[in-house]
Amino acid sequence: MLPHLSPAFQRFIAPAQLRSEIWRTILGMVLILAIFLLTTLVFGLGTAFIGEDIEPGLGEDLMRQIQGGRTIFATFGALAMIAALTPALWLVLRFLHKRPLRTLLGPSGRINWKLWKAGAAIILILGIGDAITTFLTADLIQQMSLIKWLTWLAPALVILFLQTTAEELVFRGYLQQQLAARFKSRWIWWFLPSFIFGLGHFNPALFGGNAVFVVAITTLTGLVLADVTARFGSLSPAMGLHFANNLVVILLLNSPGQLSGVSLYLHNVDLKSDHLSNTMIISLAATLTGYIIFMLIMRRRRL
Repeated sequence: MLPHLSPAFQRFIAPAQLRSEIWRTILGMVLILAIFLLTTLVFGLGTAFIGEDIEPGLGEDLMRQIQGGRTIFATFGALAMIAALTPALWLVLRFLHKRPLRTLLGPSGRINWKLWKAGAAIILILGIGDAITTFLTADLIQQMSLIKWLTWLAPALVILFLQTTAEELVFRGYLQQQLAARFKSRWIWWFLPSFIFGLGHFNPALFGGNAVFVVAITTLTGLVLADVTARFGSLSPAMGLHFANNLVVILLLNSPGQLSGVSLYLHNVDLKSDHLSNTMIISLAATLTGYIIFMLIMRRRRL
């Protein structure tokens, strides 16, 4: 038993304790990244070859679409590649850690849909409120008709669920479990996976100098998700929070080039502008305030 952790979190990390050596965790993350990069390479080359075989120049055009992130194909392709983290993680757990993938979800080995829906509902309420404010104060572009958007909505929700689940399994499931089973310091098992999660969103080509703020916001989001996971001893609420957040950002109201192919509305802003920097700072402060309120509410459910 680990007396410095809550009983709920102890049950959550218990499957990782048998093989929690730091070399094994580092090797696991390297293998997951390597398999992900290999999948990305195969997807890119396959797209180029198949496209050129269908029509000369099509493969090159599809590759440009993927890089631009503005089309339905590019958005679905990028989300599918992230979702491929799950089979990579399954392989690492099966052969390196000798445990099943379901142990990352929590003691029951299943998604707790009550917690998942509760997490999703909170973000949907906040996200829709923010979207309404944006509708009233900004000039938006309706990218596609409502009929077309609804046609793509079902497959978009499926791939979005697979993408967000994959990220949660890796960062709040695998990495947080492994580190918490090995180290007492919450700055290692709480902050480190969140910071790596934030760095994964570093994109100066898209955001310019604002890329640092994107990393800060995403890292803070990771801290919230890691905290929720630890307090409830389940990955389900973080999965719901993450899914709902991406639903609002990717499917409802997005910025051009940020996996915006299936967004109903676009907010045509310069992602590198100083004005956006101020907006991001306000968003960071709002998220931090909400997180502090959450911690005060949940203070009896210790970590």
